[in-house]
Amino acid sequence: MKFLITFALLFLSFAAISQEVIVADNSGNEPTHLYQKVNESLTIGNTKLALNIFEKVIDFYEHEGRLKELPENYLGMALSLALNGHYPESIRYHKKALRAHRRYKSKEPADEIMINLGLAYRLAGKERKAKKYLN
Repeated sequence: MKFLITFALLFLSFAAISQEVIVADNSGNEPTHLYQKVNESLTIGNTKLALNIFEKVIDFYEHEGRLKELPENYLGMALSLALNGHYPESIRYHKKALRAHRRYKSKEPADEIMINLGLAYRLAGKERKAKKYLN
């Protein structure tokens, strides 16, 4: 079961990252180098450094006034953390994505974030909380 959930997260993460790369390729004003450093840090197991670098990504979007893009960025980080087995941090960033979505995109459904939050809870072994978001 964990394999299927991990596979689903991997697929969704790939889709989210692909969208970000397409956007980054079409615009010269993206923090792609920071994303690369975040991924490198996660790959070598330095989660604390990855989170610190990711905060610079958030600062970039806030400074640029692109607040409506924050939910996708938080979700991307949450999925990356889940794929690397950092479930508590992943849950925290899913919740940040949900708060940002409610604040900046309140008229759009947050189903994608809620489903992934439920899957992260399930991977963390918190089935009761997972059901809250998956039902």
